[in-house]
Amino acid sequence: MKVELHAHTSETSPCGNISARKLVMMYEEKGYDAVVITDHYSKWVMDSNHITKPWEFTEFFLNGYHSALNYAQSHKCNIKILLGAEVSLLESPNDYLLYGTDEEFFNQNPLLFKMPLKKLYKLCHKNGILLVQAHPCRAYCTPADAHFLDGIEVYNGNPRHNSNNNKAYKLAEENGLIMTSGSDFHEEEDLARGGIITEDDFNSIHELTEILKMGKYGIILV
Repeated sequence: MKVELHAHTSETSPCGNISARKLVMMYEEKGYDAVVITDHYSKWVMDSNHITKPWEFTEFFLNGYHSALNYAQSHKCNIKILLGAEVSLLESPNDYLLYGTDEEFFNQNPLLFKMPLKKLYKLCHKNGILLVQAHPCRAYCTPADAHFLDGIEVYNGNPRHNSNNNKAYKLAEENGLIMTSGSDFHEEEDLARGGIITEDDFNSIHELTEILKMGKYGIILV
């Protein structure tokens, strides 16, 4: 199973320039078996779209995922579409990837970006969700306290940023954290520049999360 762990759609992420429909087609053509839609979840997204009500923001955030899922199902694509998120908190410019979420979690916990990291981490653990810091060694980011992380994105394939992946790998290794890889897909040039490979089949984001927890996968390094 070849899995993309970090991808954005134009339906939700202001910086995403590829529609959910096209994303599904592109990744299926590249031989990926699953894509986790990790659209941006932040006050920036809320403000950019002039959204004021929490429930409206949750609904808007899920647009990209719903569009990708509906296209894959209606066209009987051989690719699984799973829900994740890239959360940016108000307390810092850092980004955090969540794996193991579902729609109910976002509906029951609106405006997650207002939480401090420690509170978000506790909420995630209560719900069996992994919290992974995305590209922690980029110039504008600061590696977060490892006590409030489950993992680190040790390989980010986005070609327009220097993510200092070697430093991120070392950071994860030193702190015994889960290691992930993702393309950070926003543009056509970002396609299939990261992800993981696992021999274990899965049918839900929760099952994929268990694979990540157990370390039963290999990292794609492009």
